[in-house]
Amino acid sequence: MNRIARFFESDLRKSGIYGEVSKLEAFVGDIHNHCGISYGYGELENAVAFASQQLDFFSVTGHFAWPDIADDPGMMVPEDVQRYHREGFRKLRRNWPHYKSVMDSVETPSFIPFYSYEYHGFATGDYTILCRNTGEDLPPEVEEGKKDERLDDLLRGSVEQQERFLCTPHHIGYRKGYRGINWDRFNPDVSPVVEIISMHGCAESFEARQKYLHTMGPRSGENTYQGGLARGYHFGVVGSTDHHNAAPGSYGYGRTVLYAETLSRDSIWNALRDRATSAASGDPIEAMLFINGVRSGHVAPDHDGKLSIDSFVSAYDALDTVEIIQDGKVIASQHDFEELPGRHGTISFMFGWGKKHKSAEWDISMSVANGKILSESPRLRGIDMVDPLDVPEDGAKMLPSYEAKGNSIHLHVFTNGNATAVTDSTQGFAIEVEGQENTAIKLDIAVKWDGHEISRSYNIPLSDLEGKEFTDYVYGFVSPSFEIGQFRNIGKTLSRIHAEVETESRGAVYLRCYQKNGDSLFTSPVSFEVRR
Repeated sequence: MNRIARFFESDLRKSGIYGEVSKLEAFVGDIHNHCGISYGYGELENAVAFASQQLDFFSVTGHFAWPDIADDPGMMVPEDVQRYHREGFRKLRRNWPHYKSVMDSVETPSFIPFYSYEYHGFATGDYTILCRNTGEDLPPEVEEGKKDERLDDLLRGSVEQQERFLCTPHHIGYRKGYRGINWDRFNPDVSPVVEIISMHGCAESFEARQKYLHTMGPRSGENTYQGGLARGYHFGVVGSTDHHNAAPGSYGYGRTVLYAETLSRDSIWNALRDRATSAASGDPIEAMLFINGVRSGHVAPDHDGKLSIDSFVSAYDALDTVEIIQDGKVIASQHDFEELPGRHGTISFMFGWGKKHKSAEWDISMSVANGKILSESPRLRGIDMVDPLDVPEDGAKMLPSYEAKGNSIHLHVFTNGNATAVTDSTQGFAIEVEGQENTAIKLDIAVKWDGHEISRSYNIPLSDLEGKEFTDYVYGFVSPSFEIGQFRNIGKTLSRIHAEVETESRGAVYLRCYQKNGDSLFTSPVSFEVRR
């Protein structure tokens, strides 16, 4: 059962939607990221291993083509940039057989892989092409001397193509003509979801908190989630990392939270097509929005000037704000979240810091005594890259291992200090715990760092984390350190909005929320039928 149904059963029953909500499960995925099969770094096998630690579904994406890279001399694409991309595309062709072999072999009942490849385009913007079935849908090399027009064909989208491919525009916020989305070429039939969060930043709006800081330039307001809705398009939203170093789902860059009845290839595909999705930056916040009884991602009948809003949010940290947005404006919100009785809540664990470029190897065992872990969420990061031309250190030895079992969690992970004062390279996880007067957090840590092998054990009463965090250093000043965050009462992580709003607008409506730790989530919208 999803957390919305678990926490809000009474309200959902009163609204008559419990049956619809309770049959759904929330799944977490990343359908756009890269490794060394094209340009990028890290082995494909490492990408799969990383994804398996914290995702339900995923893809590893190959950079495939940039048909108009040299069409307009006025774009002044440097020769070295052109060579770099073309070699990456050739490398992908050489790696197709290996890609197929690996991806065909990793599916399990709890881990669903999808094939994908990427087109760059000045004229269209960039698109990830997600394949429903097998590697047989991967495209061959274009004929020598012939212009590659296959992206244009995909965007026109026959019904048969729509069953086989999803064409997902990504980093849409760049300026039109500079690999940002071209809404004039957008086709919601073949692109039911649009990627609005990734390592490039957040394209919810021009004012979105996660800025565009990549080498490709600033954000354009018209090329955002709100910009597309203002044009009258109906589409869902997803988050993906676009990570370039074999780390699908790398925490903080982008993930998709998706609702489906079961975890299978067909159910995930159908949920993407049905826009039963939200775009998250980090934690898999669960959120559902109903407008006049219609769930986000769907189209509601035209209204009579009144919107009945029902929204539900369950987070992994204290909520900062939950807002309902129409036409770029807040029409309903919640900013105060009341504590509930008892010791039921969430706790965050972060490990890292220390000197930059000095690796620490952590072996961490955490358990809860006289209490119960009800749910947990890993927060695992890959080695960060902002520019694909950056050359990171080999990430193979940095692969994390995360296991949650019963009332305990084991994490084996490497950290390497924070690259800058605004770069978070910590590793960790969050738990939802139900405790009592004598509940305690037990933490055993073994760290290898700077030639030292350090062991520490802690027994921290849950009551000591109420309004106060716990921190320690493993070997003195500027050594690796860790933080156990303040216990967040479960009421501080839950939001319920019911509001009746009068409006003449037929603009689409969506929910956005932020946790206190900065993580964000945006639901797909509820749109309205056009009045005839």
